[in-house]
Amino acid sequence: MALSHLKETTLSRKKVSNNQVRGIARKRMDVLVRLSEKEALGGNMARAKRYMTIARRISGRNKVPMPKGALYCRHCSTPLVPGLNCRVRLRNHRICTHCLECDNIRRKPYLMEIEERRTCRQGR
Repeated sequence: MALSHLKETTLSRKKVSNNQVRGIARKRMDVLVRLSEKEALGGNMARAKRYMTIARRISGRNKVPMPKGALYCRHCSTPLVPGLNCRVRLRNHRICTHCLECDNIRRKPYLMEIEERRTCRQGR
């Protein structure tokens, strides 16, 4: 009887709220994204890719979005550095980012800038 009581007390875990878990996940993802960018600029693409893969796995597991400034390929998890391993073009009101590792293309509209230009023209 005494042994079962010891098991219960030693195996009890401290409860952590979901907000705390997500906060820890955000911090770890920020660190991993920064390390990934640093390694990519240093030329160690394998390690950079590994860091970004871990950050994406943390993101998916904890339902936390990737950091805003993180530029990475969603197909191969390579951190994208313009001029080094990706090509950036402006076409048809979109920013096209072409990954040179896996030939994946990411298109992102830039409507806000166009709308600002329209409002400035109308104000004349």
